Amino acid sequence: MRTVSRWSVSVPFLAVLLAGGVSAQHEGHGAPDAQKAPAAAAATRAGDVYPFATCPISGKEIGTMGDAVVKVYDGREVRFCCDGCPPKFEKDLAGNFAKLDTKIVGEQAPIYPLKTSLVTGKDLPTDAVEFVYGNRLVRVGAAEEKAVFLKEAARFLAVLDKAVIEAQGKNYPLKTCVVSGEELGGMGDALDRVVAGRLVRLCCKGCIKKLEKDPAKFIGLVDAARGAKGGACGGACGNGGGCCGAGGGEAAQPAKAEKGGCCEEGAKKPPKSEAGGCCEDGEKKPAKVEKGGCCGK
Repeated sequence: MRTVSRWSVSVPFLAVLLAGGVSAQHEGHGAPDAQKAPAAAAATRAGDVYPFATCPISGKEIGTMGDAVVKVYDGREVRFCCDGCPPKFEKDLAGNFAKLDTKIVGEQAPIYPLKTSLVTGKDLPTDAVEFVYGNRLVRVGAAEEKAVFLKEAARFLAVLDKAVIEAQGKNYPLKTCVVSGEELGGMGDALDRVVAGRLVRLCCKGCIKKLEKDPAKFIGLVDAARGAKGGACGGACGNGGGCCGAGGGEAAQPAKAEKGGCCEEGAKKPPKSEAGGCCEDGEKKPAKVEKGGCCGK
């Protein structure tokens, strides 16, 4: 899979760039230059809310130093722990967005629902183009398709959301609203929302704002519930359980321990007891961790 970094530009400006032979973009909305950052911060968000629990600059948990500082750069939302971090982020927008892109691709690739181009509907080639737009992973067949996507991003993201709902809705692990704790369906039809490539079902519209205020918390709860049921992979391995292996779908490798982690490709099931281990070629191998672990290939 070929990853294309996204520079932050507007759609009209994109046409100029393409005409001039420049096509690199950063994350669906690339990185505007630092001098334009204040104007960009006032823009309307496109795509998903910032999906992580930590500040991209300090690494501190967002909310531990007061309310999150929310900035929007050419449509892409980023959240910080304090007022001191946005200026540091803006000193190297391209580099910092590239780091976020890598993290987003790593989390969302295993649960990406389509094997076809989001634009053409044709099977993705082995050298398909993937990029991040509005904090969402997107895959298309060629660079030319990416330009088509950017012209109608909202429409294509709706198609991607529908695919996520179809893929993850069949075995959704919770019968209650992850935000309120109310039984799903008890207040009318449940609402399906897609955040960071995950389906989150809510009991009512009143829970949407709460979900978007602290998305990392609630998608983490869904991930943990999905991993506990042994169903489809719930997201990044090691965050409260879940499963590993590119391609998503039904559970791949089991977690190493109660709190997550992934077995290496081809590994067998974890040992049955804390003190046990795995047998391979007639020899006993100790568990890698106290409460579980992965057996060797």
